[in-house]
Amino acid sequence: MIKGKARNIEENINYQSELDNILTLAKQAYENYIIRSNNQDLETAIDCYIKVMNLDPNIPETYYKLAGLLLQKGDIELDTAIKQCQNAIDLDPKSSEAHLQMGYFLQMAGDFEGAEEKFDESIKLSRWFSSRSRFAMALILIKKMRALNPTFSDFSKAMYYFASGMVSSLWDYSTLRILYKTLLDNFYVFVYKLTGSIFKKINGYNLAIKTYEDAIEKTGRSELFYSRIAEVSLKKGEPHIAVECYKKALSINPDNVSLWKKLASTLEAYYQEDIELITDCYRNLAEFEPENARLFYELGHLYIKLEDILSAINSFKKAIELDEDNPFYHNSLGYSLIQINDFDGAISEYQKAIKLNPDNQWTSVVCQALASIYYQVKQSPDAAIATYQTAIMLDDKCADTHLALGNIYHDLNDLDKAIDCYCEAIKNDPFIAKAYCNLGLALWEKDYTEEAIVAYNKAIMIDDEYAIAYNNLGVAYLDGTGEIEKSIDCFEKAIKYNPNYTLAYYNCGRAYESYGSNTTAAEFYQMAYDLNIITEELNAREIEDRLYHLFDA
Repeated sequence: MIKGKARNIEENINYQSELDNILTLAKQAYENYIIRSNNQDLETAIDCYIKVMNLDPNIPETYYKLAGLLLQKGDIELDTAIKQCQNAIDLDPKSSEAHLQMGYFLQMAGDFEGAEEKFDESIKLSRWFSSRSRFAMALILIKKMRALNPTFSDFSKAMYYFASGMVSSLWDYSTLRILYKTLLDNFYVFVYKLTGSIFKKINGYNLAIKTYEDAIEKTGRSELFYSRIAEVSLKKGEPHIAVECYKKALSINPDNVSLWKKLASTLEAYYQEDIELITDCYRNLAEFEPENARLFYELGHLYIKLEDILSAINSFKKAIELDEDNPFYHNSLGYSLIQINDFDGAISEYQKAIKLNPDNQWTSVVCQALASIYYQVKQSPDAAIATYQTAIMLDDKCADTHLALGNIYHDLNDLDKAIDCYCEAIKNDPFIAKAYCNLGLALWEKDYTEEAIVAYNKAIMIDDEYAIAYNNLGVAYLDGTGEIEKSIDCFEKAIKYNPNYTLAYYNCGRAYESYGSNTTAAEFYQMAYDLNIITEELNAREIEDRLYHLFDA
């Protein structure tokens, strides 16, 4: 029996010791958080106070401090914090700190009268050791005067509490202690920052990093000094270390917007291929700055790179919602809508971008995109032509616009206009091989064989691996001037630069057939036939007839 009692006494001692240790850790973490505003201290304090509450739910301090910490973190609403603070007051009606904290919560809720009452109660309970309560009372009276009609009485009371708070702070131990620790902590931080900055300026990067590493260990300001190490690492040309340091700093305080921006800019400068991490940075920034349209715009482009088109569309729509007169946002949304085949939506967005017209050259490019939809999707050549003409009015020096317009006229068999457009394209950019090749085809179709040959040769001079130009030049030699050997040379070069070019195999077969080399011709026809099963470029029956004709002969 005596042994049993001894065990109970020992268990109680261990229990009380554990409770005291955890409560001490909680108070230290809470105090550190007040001084440093460090998320790591916040998490430690919350964890310790929860453990204290589980061990002994009758400690008032646990309720009002935990309520303040959880409210700061965003885990509870203000109403819940007020209820928890009331629990502390119910447990100990004479707790000056509980009344003071309740006053802060009521002030946040806009209940000035209730807050004033709680601050007054806290002052009465602490009497001349109530400097913080007096300062709080002075501030609430000033806020009350701003919100309501100010009175001389309120002003006098505010000045009285402010002055008496100043005086009582001289012997208020808890206030002096926090003030002393804050000043000492700030002094150490200042010394480390200054020393590191000096080393950094004289290019002593390793010494600067060593200083900041010591500061992390001695001051607990990990977030600040990891960021400093990252900056020095970039100076040293070690961006991978900078990225890791920014990540460590953000693991301590994920709500630091400045750090997210620094991490994003570092990744964009050195690790552009890490799209997922850059996107994560912008997602976090967008949460912290939900009114920043530019962030959503950048985020949209990152989603496009990740091929997450629906997210890109939502981001661009959010950007437009915040800044509806930005043409670049409408243009990007239009491009995204094309990816999901919402062509009507894309047309609408492109039209808005064109109407806003921030710059003639840029708007001309948007007109080209819109004209392409009109022609290729909506099959409306008139609308496409009108839009390309608008693009030319905005920027008549753009060779691509003239080339695209020429292609439409060519498809419509308006060869003269097509030739004019191709010539304008060449005039604005003499080194576009495709413009010469398309011009050659238009000239060939108008029976200007020699001129077509000149155009094709010019295209090949610009791009000596241009398979289409070789094929078309070969046709001009074969069917135009009858120069069979030259045509064979062109067709074989076309096949060399595009081994899957069905038409070039077919034309090479024709050339060898004309040359009298039926066996070789048959080989090329057969290759054309086999490829055509995949490409469906030609009429299969026509190739078969060519082969049968060779055998008949």
